[in-house]
Amino acid sequence: MPGLWKRDRSSLIPPTNKQRKIRGGPLLDLVALQALVSNGTLGENEVWMATDSCEWALQNERWSLDDVLRMLSCLQSGDFKNAEWCQIKGGAMYPCDVYRLRYDCIRQQRNARGLEIYMKFSVDDAGQFRLVLVSCHGSR
Repeated sequence: MPGLWKRDRSSLIPPTNKQRKIRGGPLLDLVALQALVSNGTLGENEVWMATDSCEWALQNERWSLDDVLRMLSCLQSGDFKNAEWCQIKGGAMYPCDVYRLRYDCIRQQRNARGLEIYMKFSVDDAGQFRLVLVSCHGSR
């Protein structure tokens, strides 16, 4: 999907050491990504749970992929925590944005007193577009 990356994806080189942080702010255009959710281009079928721990966390929280997309839609630029390299199933490394927000799971909306949610994600736009969900869980 053109326009989702704020930087040239090919310029992001996986680390050769333990340094996972990627400097320079968000990698993905959050507003453009949320527009894809809003217009139905990014739905449950385009979400890939890319780690076992992500699958377990969603099961433990009893969250569906639709819940995840609602949380994604509630993110704001101020929720950005950092960007980092993350290892996914099969060992590949993906450059991901990490966000943190307070979310009311019952009302499905932002709430300052809600559960603190962490989301770590990227996109795979080589071939079929999909959201690469590396992590989505409540605070531990």
